[in-house]
Amino acid sequence: QVSFVDLFASSRALDVLMSTFSHEGRHAVSTNGAHFASQEALLSRRWRAASRSTVFSRRTSAFLLLSCSFSALICAIWSCSSAGLTGGHSGLASVQLKACDCGDASSSCPGNCGSNASDSIAVARPPARVGPSLLAGDLSAIAKEAAWAVGAGADFVHLDIFDGNWVPGAFTFGPMVVKALRKHVPKAFLDVHLCVTKPEQYVEELASAGVDRVTAHIEALKDPAATAAHIHSLGMLAGLALSPQTPVDSKVLELARHFDVVLVMTVPPGFGGQSFMMEMLPKVSQLRAAFPSKALEVDGGVNSETIVLAAAAGASEAVAGTAVFKAKRPRRVIREMREHLRQGM
Repeated sequence: QVSFVDLFASSRALDVLMSTFSHEGRHAVSTNGAHFASQEALLSRRWRAASRSTVFSRRTSAFLLLSCSFSALICAIWSCSSAGLTGGHSGLASVQLKACDCGDASSSCPGNCGSNASDSIAVARPPARVGPSLLAGDLSAIAKEAAWAVGAGADFVHLDIFDGNWVPGAFTFGPMVVKALRKHVPKAFLDVHLCVTKPEQYVEELASAGVDRVTAHIEALKDPAATAAHIHSLGMLAGLALSPQTPVDSKVLELARHFDVVLVMTVPPGFGGQSFMMEMLPKVSQLRAAFPSKALEVDGGVNSETIVLAAAAGASEAVAGTAVFKAKRPRRVIREMREHLRQGM
């Protein structure tokens, strides 16, 4: 049974929804006819009638709430559209039911996303996430290090796979090791960063190994869009990595649409402990301006100071190696880095 307190709370929730319509929006809608007013009156009558009843079944109450809320939403959208509200910050013109990345070619995204992105009140922000790179840990005890990172509050475990060719002299481990690692951290989010000459050849093995996300370098991919589609078809997320020498140009922006995350390397890939490259920050800002809701990751030289700069540029995720594994209080370091990312967004 649903109490009057629950019903009243639901009623207030609907009132809040209706009150979000600004004075300007209501006025513009009313000039188009009495449709909005009649619908609002109908909703009010429904709630008054409902309040006179002493007992509601859970199913009936839920259906009524859903019906009224849906009616109000449809009414608002129809009224806004018919009234011709197309810009500005007033009324319902800024309502978006789908968070779109600028540059998204899907028909559901507005064509003027870039110029009016600030008008949206429903842009989904990517979650702030921090993942330690096992490259900075003890590779002779990789399972222990991964479990330690998860226990310290890491959002994901970052695994750098080098084949010794793409970056001469840099060789780590392969899909077989990742598959063995998965057994020790069954619930961890495994984020693989491929620094190899032919990343396409690793995708299926990594899917079998239980990887959650595969990121490959645009410099090594023959067909980035096709690779992203292949990764998605295997149930994994796809990432596109940019080395320091790769600019964010129209080609990168076009290809980035196919990926779930874009990784901006803030050091040359290959070895840990390098200094953060400040000159990479404008690339992050360019990507954030183009893709307001896409996950943007930085990797290399990230610590408690540089994370602030990366966050201000628009990064939502950070790979931290030495800063976490060498910290006296790693849980606190991860928590503070995550908070910096949240504040930056």
